[in-house]
Amino acid sequence: MRHVALLLGIIFPNVIVADQLTINVPSAVANTIREYRAECTDEGGALELDGDEISKLWTDEGEEAYIIHAAFTCGDLGHLWCGAMGCPTDLVINNKFYGTNRILQKHPNRISKASDGTVTYWMPDGLKLMVER
Repeated sequence: MRHVALLLGIIFPNVIVADQLTINVPSAVANTIREYRAECTDEGGALELDGDEISKLWTDEGEEAYIIHAAFTCGDLGHLWCGAMGCPTDLVINNKFYGTNRILQKHPNRISKASDGTVTYWMPDGLKLMVER
């Protein structure tokens, strides 16, 4: 049996570790995920990340930005935070959290941050939205 497992590990190395993926994210992103995890646990579920909830892009000014699309699965409870209109979506730019107070169906595909702290982001269909600071 050990030889079969070793052979499978050589042929399909990603299968063995596919359920364990670790990425480095800024603390503001990790803290937000912890909040969702705690809420899910309080509801009796276990938070699952499918891989499409967090995305990274660069702002027009060259700053690192993360998009947190709360499409997390909470065990058998499903997508606890999403509804028919989409899921809550927030931004983290240079490790600073920006709550958009928006329910979106897709991730923004462009972000710009003004010197006064105002964040503008665009959806794939061209819709322009803002977060004022």
